[in-house]
Amino acid sequence: MHLLFATNDAYVPHVATTLCSILENNKDMQFVVHVMATDISDDNRRKLQLFVESYHQTLDIKLINPDELEIDLSVCGKWGIFPSLKLYASDLYPNVDRMLYVDADMICLGSLKEIDQQDMTNWYVAASPDEEGSSKHKARLGMPVDSFYGCAGLMYFNLAAWRAHNVRKACFDYFNNPKNREIIQWGEQDVINRVCMGHIYPLHLKYNMFSHYWLHHGQAIPKKYMEQWLESKDNPVIIHYIDSVKPWFKDNNFPYKKYYWHYHAMTPWNGQTYGFSKEYKGRNVFMKQRIKSLIHCMGIKKYDYCYDC
Repeated sequence: MHLLFATNDAYVPHVATTLCSILENNKDMQFVVHVMATDISDDNRRKLQLFVESYHQTLDIKLINPDELEIDLSVCGKWGIFPSLKLYASDLYPNVDRMLYVDADMICLGSLKEIDQQDMTNWYVAASPDEEGSSKHKARLGMPVDSFYGCAGLMYFNLAAWRAHNVRKACFDYFNNPKNREIIQWGEQDVINRVCMGHIYPLHLKYNMFSHYWLHHGQAIPKKYMEQWLESKDNPVIIHYIDSVKPWFKDNNFPYKKYYWHYHAMTPWNGQTYGFSKEYKGRNVFMKQRIKSLIHCMGIKKYDYCYDC
């Protein structure tokens, strides 16, 4: 299986952590790990190379200069260029027909073999459904209410079909059309869902379980896929730490951040810490949230914005 990550130098430890979780839980599979990097230090490159080789897998790093890309960076959204680099995969990897893109804020806890064996003949891409609020995205993009809108954090690409049907050009034509500047809010995710509409295979929810699905109010869980959520909430294949307070920050209160640190400890970046997020509001607010979480977990009182896990 070909894996794809997009990163800058600062995010390499998180790429390695996500990758470690994949390799540890899929030891019966062979991988070629592709990394698109806007920059990477010699030290991080060496560490990542040795780490991948320790699993007897293959690493391929491509340096990308954002100034040379045809994409309109102002439309990429708050994440910047990195998630949108996946749109170039069909051109940059001309000899690869299938490729799984994975965000570096995910942890894999199960097998990816079912995705690898998926028949993609009639599909451009496969993705798990986005959260319940995606109905608003479809309306904004002019998509039918019953159409599928997937999360771009994990996508399995049929690159052969992208080349055969010139999907990349269609994506950039849509991305860079001035008429769509105010329509696009979620970068390449909006673009892929709109351009590939009718050609996106819906993966099971277990392959992209958002961290805030576990919040007590449950409002983000896509109602159409509630059965899949109930099937998978105790044994997800992929946990996606979707919020801005990532699991490597001290102020993250998601109990399942423990999985991030479990696999981080198995990488060459073990021992590295990342402080507090930009959302940190001080010690008092932090301690109050911790106390609320404890009361919630003990069942004394339930709070909508505490986690049921």
